[in-house]
Amino acid sequence: MRKLWRKDRELEVLAAEAAGVRTAGRGKKEPLTPEQKKKRRKKMLIGTAAACLMLFMVARAFAPEPLPVVTVRSAAQGTIEQSVDTSGTVRTEKKKTYFSPLAAKVSECKVKTGDAVAAGDVLLLYDEVDLQNREREASLQNEEAYYSYQDTVAKSNQDAAEYSRSSHDVEILEQQVEVWKGEVRALNQYITDLGCHLRDATKEGHENQASEIQSKIDQATNDLAVKREELAEFESELAEQKSIKNASEDAALTANGRKQVEATKELAALKAEQVTSAVQKVSQGLKAEFSGIVTDIKTVEGSVVQESGELLTVESNEDVCVEIALSKGDLEKVQEGQKAIITIVGKEYEGTVTRISKSATKNEKGASVVAGEVHIDNPDEAIFLGVEAKVAIEGQKAEDVITVPVEAVNIGKNGSFVYIVMDGIIEMREVETGIASMEAVEIKSGLTGTEQVVLTAGSQIVEGARVTPVEG
Repeated sequence: MRKLWRKDRELEVLAAEAAGVRTAGRGKKEPLTPEQKKKRRKKMLIGTAAACLMLFMVARAFAPEPLPVVTVRSAAQGTIEQSVDTSGTVRTEKKKTYFSPLAAKVSECKVKTGDAVAAGDVLLLYDEVDLQNREREASLQNEEAYYSYQDTVAKSNQDAAEYSRSSHDVEILEQQVEVWKGEVRALNQYITDLGCHLRDATKEGHENQASEIQSKIDQATNDLAVKREELAEFESELAEQKSIKNASEDAALTANGRKQVEATKELAALKAEQVTSAVQKVSQGLKAEFSGIVTDIKTVEGSVVQESGELLTVESNEDVCVEIALSKGDLEKVQEGQKAIITIVGKEYEGTVTRISKSATKNEKGASVVAGEVHIDNPDEAIFLGVEAKVAIEGQKAEDVITVPVEAVNIGKNGSFVYIVMDGIIEMREVETGIASMEAVEIKSGLTGTEQVVLTAGSQIVEGARVTPVEG
């Protein structure tokens, strides 16, 4: 009872001090000074703080240690559809550069770069007078080549005939020359022999015989002069015929020469035919062969374009595709023939993957990428060439399969695995994965589909650890 009385007394004193008075003995109270009030309040604050700290330490000492919190999500039965989202540039699959079919003057260009044209639209016009002149020029060149060929062949035939005749004459004249040379030699020998006989007859004094021999010598000398004159004529004629023969042989066309002049004639005829055909083709203007966009113009009005000179380029806006770049990860999901959704300037089109390159290149960031093409199946007049397009390629699809979030699957030395929470304890499960989308992965084996899988595996996630699962 005494202790209780003291306790009550102490509380009474503390209350009085808090009220700003003090006790001067039992039943007697005195007011506190301001300094005493300040000290009393300070003591009370310190005491209260100490009591609170003590209570907190006692409560913590006897409270259970909190468990790590992990974010989990339940495995589910569902459908997974793979897709590859990328972007690319709209390009044409059909492109034609028009070249001038003949050298002529352009009178008017009917289109500008960026214009849309339909099949049959006039792209440019040639000067009509110039076309007529070009056609007439080609015709005259053809006629010139034809008549030149005729003259050349006729002269060649004449030279060939002259060569044949002169060759025959040369052969006969050569024979005659040889005969006359033989007769000249014989007469020379005959005269020489008669001279010997004349000397003998004169020496022996046979005047009649000498006179007769001299007469024979004179006759033989006359005959020799005639033969020599005839031989000279034959030799002159022979030389002339040989000259004619050589000249006609050189002038006559060889087999190759005849083929050459024939080819020249045929080329001129072909050129004239081509020019005539080209003039007829462009007489009403150069026309587009298919619908598309004019992407380049190389000529201007009033200019003379040469044959095969570049005029302009048209790219089809009906046969179009999107050029894309695929990463190594994309290649595992993309195959030729897969369908896609293409978005161009806010409008969606259907597409098909038609080409995947077999060689990789480096992009501007230095990463290896593979070029691909997605054909636009239903293009329209709203297609713009060269603009950026978004492409969503539809990949494989798995229905009614076990799925878990992508971030739940980890890769270890033995393959893929996930952490699950069973009765508040972490377990590791090796799994066989199938296809994956951006959000989920197919689990072919290792899970039943009822487990809670851990979404993120931090340092506190170890097999056997107790945790507090929180659905995320």
